[in-house]
Amino acid sequence: VAAVVQELEKSVDRLEGEKVGVDGRTERVRSGMEKQVRVMKDMLTFERDQSGGLEKEWKATKKVLIKEVKNCRLQILTLEAERDGFREENLKMKEALRSIGIGSSRNKPNSKDKR
Repeated sequence: VAAVVQELEKSVDRLEGEKVGVDGRTERVRSGMEKQVRVMKDMLTFERDQSGGLEKEWKATKKVLIKEVKNCRLQILTLEAERDGFREENLKMKEALRSIGIGSSRNKPNSKDKR
C-alpha cells in the first residue's frame, strides 16, 4: 500500500509540474493574443477614421463636381441658344443678300472686275 501511495504522490507531483508548465505556456499565448487583439482594434479604429475622412472628402468633391456639371450644362444651353441665334441671323442675311442679288454674283467668274 505504501508503494502505491508513493507512486501516486510522484504522479501528483509530476502532474502538478506539468500543470505549471502548461499554465505558463497558456498565459504566454493568452498575453500574445491580447496584444494581437489590441493591435487589431487599433488598426480597425485607424481604418475607420481614415475611411470616415475619405468619405467626407469624397462627398465634398462630389458637391463641387455637381455644381460644375450644372454650370457646364447652363453654359451649353447658353451657347446653343447663341449658336441658334447666329444661325438664324446668318440665314436672314443670306436671304437678304439673295433678294438684292449679291449672293448670285459670288458664283459668277470675275465678278470683282465688273464693279
